[in-house]
Amino acid sequence: MQILFWVLMLNFEDDRVKMEMMNEKFVFDSASGLSPEKIEAKFRCHCAENPDEPYILSHAYLMNLICTEARICPEPNHLFAGLVEHGNLFERLFYERRKTEWEKEFHGLELLGRLDFERGIHFMVDASHVSPDWQAVLELGLPGLRSRAAKAGGTPFHRACVLVYDGAIRLSERLGKASHNKALLAIAKRPPETLHEAFQLTYFLHELIENGKASVRSMGRFDRDFIRFYRHDLAAGLLTRDGAKELLKHYWMRFYTKHQGKLFGKNFCFGPDINELSYLGMETYYEMNVVDPKLSVFLRENTPYDFIELCMKSIRDGRTAIVSLNYDMIIKSMLKAGRAPDDVHNVVPIGCYEPAIMGKEISLSGATHLLFPCVLLHTLKYGAAYRSFEKLMAAFLADLADSAGEMATQQARCEKIWPEINPVPLLSATFAECVESGRDITEGGAKYNTTGCVASYIADCVDSLAAIRELVYRRKICSLSVLKKALAADWKGYEKLNFLARTTCPKWGNNDQQADDIALRVINYSAKVLNNLPNGRGGKITPSIYGQAVVERGREIGALPSGRYAGEPMSKNMDAVIAMDKNGVTALMESVLKVDMTDWPCGTCLDLMLHPTSVQGAEGIGILVSLIRTFIRRGGSGLQFNIFDANVLRDAQAHPKRYETLQVRVCGWNVRFNDLDKDAQETFIRQADASAS
Repeated sequence: MQILFWVLMLNFEDDRVKMEMMNEKFVFDSASGLSPEKIEAKFRCHCAENPDEPYILSHAYLMNLICTEARICPEPNHLFAGLVEHGNLFERLFYERRKTEWEKEFHGLELLGRLDFERGIHFMVDASHVSPDWQAVLELGLPGLRSRAAKAGGTPFHRACVLVYDGAIRLSERLGKASHNKALLAIAKRPPETLHEAFQLTYFLHELIENGKASVRSMGRFDRDFIRFYRHDLAAGLLTRDGAKELLKHYWMRFYTKHQGKLFGKNFCFGPDINELSYLGMETYYEMNVVDPKLSVFLRENTPYDFIELCMKSIRDGRTAIVSLNYDMIIKSMLKAGRAPDDVHNVVPIGCYEPAIMGKEISLSGATHLLFPCVLLHTLKYGAAYRSFEKLMAAFLADLADSAGEMATQQARCEKIWPEINPVPLLSATFAECVESGRDITEGGAKYNTTGCVASYIADCVDSLAAIRELVYRRKICSLSVLKKALAADWKGYEKLNFLARTTCPKWGNNDQQADDIALRVINYSAKVLNNLPNGRGGKITPSIYGQAVVERGREIGALPSGRYAGEPMSKNMDAVIAMDKNGVTALMESVLKVDMTDWPCGTCLDLMLHPTSVQGAEGIGILVSLIRTFIRRGGSGLQFNIFDANVLRDAQAHPKRYETLQVRVCGWNVRFNDLDKDAQETFIRQADASAS
């Protein structure tokens, strides 16, 4: 009855304020171990004494050293403990070694991962968008993962795995004793048996992996992976349903407190098979009303109606950290991209909406980017005086292929040096294929070694191409050279031309076949090019189509033929340009649903902005459910919502203390409206104004 006792003693709502601030007030016990300075000195000494040691072993030595000798923070009043003072050593080592290895590979060029607006490409040494095999973690536990690696061989990789899991087990014991936490003591000895132990293990390992400078962007399939523990505890009388909610609130709060909802969010996936834990989890999320974690929900045509209602009620009532994903369409896209039928049903969203096979795929889904409008500006800047729109379009598509090829080439060089920068044996040991092959994930040890490419700002590109065709080649209002001069001047002195570009040309997102035909041509061609590019780990580029950092990158992108001024926000995900979808939500969906989503195996997403008056009451929930089910039936991929009144957002700008819990879905994550800068807030206000008109 130990778990039930804990839950009854700790009431979430009573402790909520204190819990939300727990990561700002912890104190490491100076008597419990070495300071970060002494840990670093010991590590540097070890490296000096072992200059020829493979770096994966040096990395493992440091992880073991931190786990066994660094100071810890006792947390006897928390259900989930796990704080060790790592001093951000792995993060500092990552940047230190990245600089060294980059200079070797790129001959001193100070790129260190580059966003090239001229070519419209981005590439980098990535350390994010990863997920352990959470099923293996829960099945084997810390001792089982160590034992599996120890039995598999004696390579540097296997020895590193044993070393880091020796450290993890020892840290679990240290924290368990200091915090009087029986769950931590239990997982040091065996796989978890109770829901508390399962939650504790996943939180504990998550923290250790992230301490080692790898960003865990998925916590797996929540309702599937934890259901057996929930059912066990109910049957054994260890938990009631309300007690499980209380336990879950404490668990999720540990993830929230780390970044206070200001960094991407922690992804927990629900479905596609809905069970009693699905309902409990969604109810718990509604009651907590926090921006993080974020929930991805795999839906199908036969998903229970009342569960979709529960999800839509959360969204309608301002809990916007939910994205709905079409499970069957995603499975088709994964099969089309070469994943084995036996593997695809273990898919999880890695990060925002990007599918990957849990425990078998390292997708690096945010490593590379292709910025459509920037490529178009490159075509206009360096191209000829094209005699026809067809010739201009052909040149643009050729530029797209060239930019994509350059991006893939440079990304392969980044991945070549990744093993020397940040190997991650703690994560890799959860992958069966890594253990079997004796190779870290950075060395291509996973079964599927893919690299995501985010193709961005399609609406800005389509609207620009449509404006060129209309103004230059069809109506002959201006020449291409005049249009280029207008762009160079940021439309100053060309106000009438700007007005025509903004208001009289076809726009993406209106079910306008003229614009949509251009979009499909660009999208289909890009998918063909990107899906056939190799990466640096024996795999392929896998593309997604969505736009992020719309304000931040928009500041760096010049004026566009669509009528956009330099520095304005870009279009988000598969949406229309702000205020350019004049024909309503249905028309926007119709444009998007013309795209074959299976050509984009790393994911796509559409955002819908609705006014609160359109979804009031039970009828409003029904409208949202209908939108979701139509989107799924018609082959859409990802769909998410913001439901705002622009006047409320303006009031929140003026009186932020009145709206401390007001949430917005940014791109693939959720934040408090108050945490956005003013430019980003204005973007949402403009969208809300447009949705109400």
